[in-house]
Amino acid sequence: MDHNIFGVITEMEMKFPMYVTSVGSWHNQEPMRREAGFPDYQWIQTLNGMGRLEVAGKSYTVSQGQGMLLFPNEKHEYTPVREPWSLKWVTFNGAHMADMLASMHFETSMVLYLTNPDITLSKIGAILSLLRLQNPLRGVECSGLVYQLLLDLFLYTSHSEVRSKQQHAEQLAPAFHYIEENYDQSISLQQLADSLGVTPQHTCLLFQQALGIRPITYLTHYRLRKAKELLLQQLDMEVRDVAQHVGYEDSSYFIKLFKKQEGLTPSHFRKIHRRL
Repeated sequence: MDHNIFGVITEMEMKFPMYVTSVGSWHNQEPMRREAGFPDYQWIQTLNGMGRLEVAGKSYTVSQGQGMLLFPNEKHEYTPVREPWSLKWVTFNGAHMADMLASMHFETSMVLYLTNPDITLSKIGAILSLLRLQNPLRGVECSGLVYQLLLDLFLYTSHSEVRSKQQHAEQLAPAFHYIEENYDQSISLQQLADSLGVTPQHTCLLFQQALGIRPITYLTHYRLRKAKELLLQQLDMEVRDVAQHVGYEDSSYFIKLFKKQEGLTPSHFRKIHRRL
């Protein structure tokens, strides 16, 4: 069944970082050509059949398990290739939407592969149900759902038929476990690679694909997190002892790292949190 429901956008909602403008589905999408683009961001997901998208001088096929993330005011067209081309979609906008998407590395219109299509489809269905209600605050709940949808796209999609960030993170589980068990000792890149059964170079690639950081950077973040726990749980423990407990023999280096990440020294961190 076809649906096409528009949100009633209030002044309050337009101040949100994001808000839903419409949601719907088509049993068989007809050819769509927009010379001036569409005023909002669009996520359009294929249920069945196949279509073709033309955008930014590129051509993509879009089939089951894929979706189109389209940016506002950009010329595009899409048309069915194998019918019925069934779709579900949601459109959204917001004052900070461009920055938020850029932080997730979504900076232009694209076609994405989904490792679990039902996750995003469930969000679209929930938004559709909310917009049918007479609840005057439904827009607030829809804002939360579209944020969850974007996080799902970040976690469970990829630009090609390769692993998503979630799958890369799952592949790194042995390295995460090794860090959790040995963070108080010296850990090398080679040891992390050995825990995964891959080369150090491939270990760096996996961390970059999953988390956007190098393995040693992740190790530092983990150690400093454990240091913060110790600073507040063991109030009589000296800072130099905290440093040693999280794998740093040089307490001056530990303090330097801590201040760089937290913006204050370990002693000051302990002091302000004890007040709280």
